[in-house]
Amino acid sequence: MNSKTKYPVTDEQIGNIFRSAGLGAVERVRMNTSGWYNNVLFVTAGGAEYVIKIAPEPSVKVLTHEKDLLAQELRFIDLLREQTSVRVPEVFARDLSRTIIPCDYFIMEQLKNDGAKISQEQILGILGAFHGVGGGGFGYEQMGLEDNWYKALRKMAQALVDDCAFFKKPCRIGEKLLREIDKHRAILEQAPSVLVNFDLHRGNMFYDKGEITVIDLERCFWGDWVGDYVMRMSKLPDSCGRDEKIRMYLLMGYLALIMHTEKYSRYRPWNMTWWLDVIFSGHFGRTAFGKLKKY
Repeated sequence: MNSKTKYPVTDEQIGNIFRSAGLGAVERVRMNTSGWYNNVLFVTAGGAEYVIKIAPEPSVKVLTHEKDLLAQELRFIDLLREQTSVRVPEVFARDLSRTIIPCDYFIMEQLKNDGAKISQEQILGILGAFHGVGGGGFGYEQMGLEDNWYKALRKMAQALVDDCAFFKKPCRIGEKLLREIDKHRAILEQAPSVLVNFDLHRGNMFYDKGEITVIDLERCFWGDWVGDYVMRMSKLPDSCGRDEKIRMYLLMGYLALIMHTEKYSRYRPWNMTWWLDVIFSGHFGRTAFGKLKKY
């Protein structure tokens, strides 16, 4: 996908990266046509297959919560490997020094996908492992953690409103969300802090020989577990009541706000992805605020 945030790495630079990592001479480089933020490439080197993931150049304006996002992904890969049974990609090399290229990057295994259907029980098992990791605070680590979910979610929403202001764009959806967050402060303050994936969908799970590998962990944050039901557009467990539903609709509103804002930093109005963000932001926003009217 075309995106203003993708660093235009050259074949020569990729060759230097793989030589520096001791992975052999590069034989072939293929672009990944999906992905809307990082530049992801498939590389054959030394007779083996790899994926290199390259963050945006630091001079490129990204959303506030997206700063140092690739470094956060590496942190969560390590954390999940250490504390859960969730399989994450093997990382062969990482470089946050920005010496070979002016961007953070890492090289990981190229995964296979046999196309088998992943069951609801398997997905819930993965989410259960995520939510079993408790946090010492709330929010995005790169933005600084807060001591409760109300403060964190409000900071996260306000940052996106400020990002819109940077791009000189209106943000009525953000202002509306901030009012709803304040309205439901007492409920939000009761939410626990767990590891939330916030991007677990079929495209981010590779199934091979009965084993599921979860990729693209840069959207993780510490906070309310109901966020993972927003991303999967699935019904909350039957045991959930009014408070959990309110918290879920607030996070649905937050997702709509992300989609409203990210198009300004990534795309141009003639890109299809700009209009996909418009459509999905509108859908999630109308649903979230329509439901919140009942509370």
